[in-house]
Formats: sequence, C-alpha cells, structure tokens
Amino acid sequence: MSLEKQVAIDRVEFVGKFKNMQVRTKTSVLENGESISDSFHRSVYGIETGIENLPEELQPYATGVWTDELLAAQQAAQEQFNLEHGVETE
Repeated sequence: MSLEKQVAIDRVEFVGKFKNMQVRTKTSVLENGESISDSFHRSVYGIETGIENLPEELQPYATGVWTDELLAAQQAAQEQFNLEHGVETE
C-alpha cells in the first residue's frame, strides 16, 4: 500500500469589476495511483496584491488581466468609498 498526496492548482478565475483572482487548489490522496480522497481550497487575490507578490505559478495568469488602468480604477473607487463612509487611511 503506497499513499501519496498531490496538491495542484485546479482552477483560476477572474471575477468582479476589478478582476479579483480566485484560485482553487485541489489536494488529492492517492493509494497505489488511484484517488481515494479529494479536497479543495480557494484563495482570492485582489489587484492591490500586485503581480510581483503573487506566488510565482500564478503570476502569468495576472499579467494579461491586471493592467495599470485597472489598478488606477480600483484605487479611485477605494478612495471614493473611504470618503463616502468616513474611513480614515494612513
């Protein structure tokens, strides 16, 4: 009996106005090469994360989607929200 654990990126999606990156990771437990258990974990990254701060294997996905124009629009929307709701920033 040989057990093995495999973790792999299963799905990458961009959602919402500011293209948040949702990443689904699949963890599989294999017994003699056959999957006996799977579980999923989801992580979400916003454009403010910055491409350079993403895990290396995710950076190519964001390169074509997260533009300087999109970042500027997200920052402007965040500033407007902060003004409207009295949120103080540093």
